[in-house]
Amino acid sequence: MKIDFENLGGIDKGSIELNDFTLFCGRNNSGKTYAMYSLYGLLEKEFDIRFNFVKEVIEKLKQAGTHSLSVKGILDLHQKEMVENIEYHFKEYLPRLFGVTDEEFSDTAIRLNFDGEDLQLRAFTKPAKRMLSLGKVKDWSLSLEKEANSDAIHLTLHNTEIPDRILQDFISKSLVSILFTCLSKDSFLLPAERAGLNLFFKELSSTRNLLLQHAQKDKVDPMELLKDIINSRYADPVQDYIQYLNEIGRTQKQKSVYREYALAIQKNVLKGKYEVDSQGNVSFMPNKSNKKKLPLHFSSSTVKTLFGLVFYLEHIAKEGDCLMIDEPELNLHPDNQRQLARVLAQLVNIGLKVIVSTHSDYFVRELNNLIMLKKGFAGAGQLQKKYGYQDSELLDASRVSAYLFDNNKKTISKMKIDEDEGIIAKTFDDVINNLNKSADEIYYAMQDAKEIDC
Repeated sequence: MKIDFENLGGIDKGSIELNDFTLFCGRNNSGKTYAMYSLYGLLEKEFDIRFNFVKEVIEKLKQAGTHSLSVKGILDLHQKEMVENIEYHFKEYLPRLFGVTDEEFSDTAIRLNFDGEDLQLRAFTKPAKRMLSLGKVKDWSLSLEKEANSDAIHLTLHNTEIPDRILQDFISKSLVSILFTCLSKDSFLLPAERAGLNLFFKELSSTRNLLLQHAQKDKVDPMELLKDIINSRYADPVQDYIQYLNEIGRTQKQKSVYREYALAIQKNVLKGKYEVDSQGNVSFMPNKSNKKKLPLHFSSSTVKTLFGLVFYLEHIAKEGDCLMIDEPELNLHPDNQRQLARVLAQLVNIGLKVIVSTHSDYFVRELNNLIMLKKGFAGAGQLQKKYGYQDSELLDASRVSAYLFDNNKKTISKMKIDEDEGIIAKTFDDVINNLNKSADEIYYAMQDAKEIDC
């Protein structure tokens, strides 16, 4: 899937094609977070979708009680209409995604480009089951099922009294999840504000409830107050992250298949372990036996920053998910940035999709080491052993894509990735070369001045 952006925040024009590991680089205020949030909304959120051709499907369903659709038939006849409908409704959803007014995105255009044959193959391969219930959980009103390696989608209507609009919404969204599998991924986004949110999420959530309680007590119109709260809401990715933190007391009972990677981060980077009680209070226990358990607010900035990622990997993540991290290097020493890059590479190699926005040359250069070692060459094994790289960390260059966000040209351009060099990150190289040049000139000028003084 290729996504074209026009007039999105600081981006005038640009395209992104998601890969197993997708990297965003660029200066501040170049649009990286706009793109990250937009991708999160596109992959994770259920915005309004309503296909016109589904009306005919509903008529046949109500007449016969059952109806079957063909994956190939739908895509052959309606792919263009479906994509345009998704694009239109996603643009309508953007103001809510970012928590701003409609005018902010009046000139924005987002276009989706799909390979029709690839869509058919993916949809054909995967099984699907979607159920609609308007009453008790097991009292299904409509079921929609597709077996693996089958072209047929079977619909069964159990309640003919359901309004057509509800049926149209449900069937349309179900078809998106079946036919456009790349748009139906469970996604988890770690925002750049995560360190502060990890500390104050309870206060942020309770403040609004208190405002409503005071409104009732002081006879303030609660509906007017509710409008103010809604108008001052956070962007959806931040709101979702706060909701995720508020549920950690409950979700800690779950165990993820990626738990060992959470443990690796705690062992190799944090040198300790998080603990969460039943009320969702977070503390940190350093590995040193003479250290006491620390409440999160009393721990280091690194411990605060990495909690969301560690908890997600230990309790929630599953194969096929999309993990998004805005600036993974936040509060991390360069060596720990390298360690985190290696963990993310391992996650990509075992089934997670990863999207990262970074300002860190250390992070990118570590990825480059993993890409170069993966190619294999005389002496690669010895170097791998010398520097402690595991086979599970090595990255195939074909699975990595990188994009440069240019805030002068206001564009997104694809960065070259070479298996002999890795990601060609000129945006960092130029700064490093300029810094080295200025440092040399300052140093030698200072030495010359000393000689003159003597």
